Amino acid sequence: MNRHWSGSSQLGFFVALVSGISFSTLGIFAEMLYAEGFSVASALAWRFVVASLFLWAVVYVRMYFRKRFHLRAQDIQGTTEDHVAVRKRFFRVFLLGLIGFSPQAGLFFLTVKILDPGITSLLLYLYPSFVFLIGFLLKHQKPGRVQSFALLLSLVGCILTFWKAGSYPTVGLVLGVVVAIAYAVYLVAGESVLQNVDSLWATAVIMTAAALVYLCISIGGGTFIVPVSLKQILLVVCIALFATVVPIVTLFMAMQRIGARDTSIISTVEPVFTNILSMIFFGELMTGRRILGGSLILAGVIILNRWGYPSRRKAEVAS
Repeated sequence: MNRHWSGSSQLGFFVALVSGISFSTLGIFAEMLYAEGFSVASALAWRFVVASLFLWAVVYVRMYFRKRFHLRAQDIQGTTEDHVAVRKRFFRVFLLGLIGFSPQAGLFFLTVKILDPGITSLLLYLYPSFVFLIGFLLKHQKPGRVQSFALLLSLVGCILTFWKAGSYPTVGLVLGVVVAIAYAVYLVAGESVLQNVDSLWATAVIMTAAALVYLCISIGGGTFIVPVSLKQILLVVCIALFATVVPIVTLFMAMQRIGARDTSIISTVEPVFTNILSMIFFGELMTGRRILGGSLILAGVIILNRWGYPSRRKAEVAS
């Protein structure tokens, strides 16, 4: 029996898990940067500038060593393609970063300023449902029973984890739903655009697009500041590497192996670890409701990994 699908699915599950856990640090580092006087636009600008510089350095160092030791370099963009093909691929990925990733990244932080972080996160985690809906409407991808059950558990877990009674501005609620839809569209589009594209290279291109957007916004708005203290520099490096580079690269790797739908469900582990980190760094209470919500999210992820991936398992049996 061919084990390719099984191994690929398990690796996809693992890197999706790493992505969700890494993304959980984003809010923690952002709060610390805001406390240091950074505006939203300035924090995002530094996040993406440092991330893009680091990624391009890695891409070119890797290219150098593969050429130096005559290793295979098919996955390095431009080594086996003509310049026209490279430019077309660059333009598609850059466009994904410019109109796909950049707006939803900024809209999320704007929504946090209108609503509290809890309800904003709850609205964001509607995105797996939108990923399933878009896949069904545009690609006729009908979710399996295991996928649907895992999605339901994750959604209920998110509600228990984040919901707080209270009245919220209509504009904030609408904006939160728009962020979830935008993120879902970004993931579905990314699944197609990033097919057979090197994850590191693609992330470098997308981070470059986002860096240009938020540099223009922060400089144009007069809110751009330069980190001067050691603490500020360390926070910028941490939000760029641990909360941006690692989770986005692993997110793309996961989508290439298990698709956007399953990746979106596994990514719901993020609020579980966000709660844990908030408890550690900000002294937030871990209530029984939050523990139950986190348990349901983890249950959904475990069920998906244990009994999910129906199309791939059929392929294994057929082989």
